Amino acid sequence: MKNCTYLLISLMTILFFPCQAKERFPSRINLSLKTKRLSSLDYHRGFKVSKFKKINKVRSRLFQKKPFKIVRYNTFEVELTPTHPSKEEAPLQKFLYLKRDDNVKRPLVILIPSIMEVTVLEKLVARGLIRRGFNVFLLYLNKMPIDNNRETSELFKTAKSILTGIRRTIDFAETRPNIDATKIGTWGNSFGGILNAFLAGSEPRIGALYISVAGGNFADILTTSQSTIAAPYREHRMEKEKLDLKNFKKKLKRIITIDPLDLAHNRSREDVYMNIDVKDTVVSAKHQVSLWEAFGRPRCRIFLREHFYAVIAANAYYNQDYFSFFEEKLLNKHRGLKKAPFGECHFKKKGKKTKSPYDFSF
Repeated sequence: MKNCTYLLISLMTILFFPCQAKERFPSRINLSLKTKRLSSLDYHRGFKVSKFKKINKVRSRLFQKKPFKIVRYNTFEVELTPTHPSKEEAPLQKFLYLKRDDNVKRPLVILIPSIMEVTVLEKLVARGLIRRGFNVFLLYLNKMPIDNNRETSELFKTAKSILTGIRRTIDFAETRPNIDATKIGTWGNSFGGILNAFLAGSEPRIGALYISVAGGNFADILTTSQSTIAAPYREHRMEKEKLDLKNFKKKLKRIITIDPLDLAHNRSREDVYMNIDVKDTVVSAKHQVSLWEAFGRPRCRIFLREHFYAVIAANAYYNQDYFSFFEEKLLNKHRGLKKAPFGECHFKKKGKKTKSPYDFSF
């Protein structure tokens, strides 16, 4: 009996002691992996809050219909200024801080947009997360991801500046009394999902990552994407820099020193939920699948239309996927995530004679 009691106490100590630490380290992230390539994402953590302004008034709704519950929250405009910025880093990181109107310490979800401006989509996601008990950061990317006047050689520096800005918001979150910085999740679609994939293997303070229609092999994605933003940029830079497609890709591979595929093995698949679109031409299915496999085949939902249909459908019809995922990982609520539309979330292998290793026809 004494041995059983001792064993029980030991197990409880192992299970609960890590929760008391200041930082949460996800289950499979390898902090000893400090290679030269990973150090290319390092940054100086010093910053000051250059703006913190409340921009709304919390009001009660008129003609409230019971039992509809009003969730009151405040919205703050925040700007962070780095104290020791790198040469390529943007001087400001801006975001909206949506905080429940109470003094409860709550988990945080950071929404990473695909473009500079916050859209209606991100705002709807933010409000849904607020209703479910989270505080939310709604980010503005600190640099335009793609600009025709930006040389190809500057692309990865731009991505690094954006990643540094996102990580700096986590530094800020650790200073806020109403945020539980041991329970942080990130959400991203498309390019925001690619940024999220970079963070997955390099940022141990993030405990849950929702990655939608995004892939690995960043250089190859930029070379093949049919996006109305990426494709014109590629053609413009090839003309300006006198490059054919082959040399354009070579140049990208030379400047992109690290890729989400290089980092994914650091992360437990239980920390990730993915959406995969098998008919995507913006981020091709093979790139999405390669990232999914690199993460160890995490839970996912499969879509059979084009890129933007998947983005809209995931948030209009299947938002319970990420609500349940974040509730499970950050609030310890286990409601059970729905399976992909065609059952098990995996791809059937094709025969050896076919070029593609996967059957996307279903």
